[in-house]
Amino acid sequence: MSDINGERLKHSAYCRDHLQEFGYELCDEASLLIRGWVGRVFLLLILVTSVATYRYAIQTNNPIALLTLFAYALPVIIVGSFPIIINFYSGIEKFSPAIVDAVSITSLLSFAFIGYVLFANVDTQVEREILSNRLAGQVNFMLLIVIALSYHATYQVTIIRNLLLTVVFAALIFWVDKDFFAVSVLQLLQGFLSGSVVSWIFYDVIRARFYSRSTDASTRQHLYNQLSKLVYSHQLEMIKNGEELEATMPLKEGKAIVSVFDVQRSTEIKHEKTQAFFLNVFESFLEICMRGYEHNPLRSRAFRLKETGDGFISTVGYPFLPTEAESLADSAVSTALTMLDAFNKEVEKFNYSRPIKASIGLAYNSIQGTFQSAGIRSYDLFGEAIVQAVKYEELRKRPELWDLFSKHAAKLGLEHFHLLIVQEVVYNSLSPSYRDLFVEVDLTDPRVFTGEEDMRYDTEARYIYFYVTE
Repeated sequence: MSDINGERLKHSAYCRDHLQEFGYELCDEASLLIRGWVGRVFLLLILVTSVATYRYAIQTNNPIALLTLFAYALPVIIVGSFPIIINFYSGIEKFSPAIVDAVSITSLLSFAFIGYVLFANVDTQVEREILSNRLAGQVNFMLLIVIALSYHATYQVTIIRNLLLTVVFAALIFWVDKDFFAVSVLQLLQGFLSGSVVSWIFYDVIRARFYSRSTDASTRQHLYNQLSKLVYSHQLEMIKNGEELEATMPLKEGKAIVSVFDVQRSTEIKHEKTQAFFLNVFESFLEICMRGYEHNPLRSRAFRLKETGDGFISTVGYPFLPTEAESLADSAVSTALTMLDAFNKEVEKFNYSRPIKASIGLAYNSIQGTFQSAGIRSYDLFGEAIVQAVKYEELRKRPELWDLFSKHAAKLGLEHFHLLIVQEVVYNSLSPSYRDLFVEVDLTDPRVFTGEEDMRYDTEARYIYFYVTE
């Protein structure tokens, strides 16, 4: 019992904290009641009651018996016209609880009007008592029905509504006939009590259902929000539409330019907010990668493959198509330069005591997507393009090449500089405006030639190209 009471208290507190949303839920419930099977049963019941009352009035030679057929005209019009009106003006749904109350009060008025018509044709006290007893049996049922169906967000309002309906109904019966009122007092009391019990059960059920739906929806939204941190939005949509996770990303072999970003001498950076600095850098890089992201076809400026402590690997051309109309090489170089600009901004915010510079290696080759075979099925890429891009970025660590890069930078007046090294095939695919940025290095030059063994990851390479910038 304590568990049940605890649940009810939880439902009550939740509905109180989300009163507006609970009110919307009750509006929907009231709307469904009026235009659903309950509304249709109500109309059928009114029709049967009106016909039965009319036949009784005819049998008693009531001169105004015809009026009983139209006694329930108001509630019938309200219930019958609601589904029609809602097709033209859906905003009426927010008034559904008030419309249910209107049906309730007009039903009580209609019942009182029928009583007035029937008692108007009664002459003797005996006939009056017979009719009072006949109608008194319907008082309880009528009051129970109108009290039970209430759609107000707080039950205090429902109790006040029920009391007012009972008082109004009692006053109407007293107006119709005092003897009828005397016979109906107990029926009125029973109708109020039984109707209030039913209305409370009804209210408690709706409240529990609202709590369950809302918390389930909140849980689903939370799961959705957390899952969106692990997969792309198009994957979420495809999974929601019944696709398997493994079908949400390209798996066939393709071609791409891989960009490997690394910070020069990152281990020498000593600062209490070093980790936050790199997180901000990678966040800005991700924003660059996701520019122009769309689903059909699947494309974005670049694809973030992974973050590696102080490094960032991305791809252009696979698994996402490039967003720019220019060549793949132009898109890759443009993205790399944009990342260096973003990196400079983060370095400026970091306000470190010494210059912090980065290098990027670009390489074009085969690449393929894959999902891990077991456990958490994270998406990954593998292929020659990744290996080669890593190696091209690491060329800066060759002393003879670094001397060459530094001498060229010195001619430009740069002591510290960012470095962009690109593969020969990438350079040859660039438009003239981008190609003019780079300096060619002949790998057969004795000053820089390191032997075939050092270039085994790209045996066809005869040149490399570099660009230095602040």
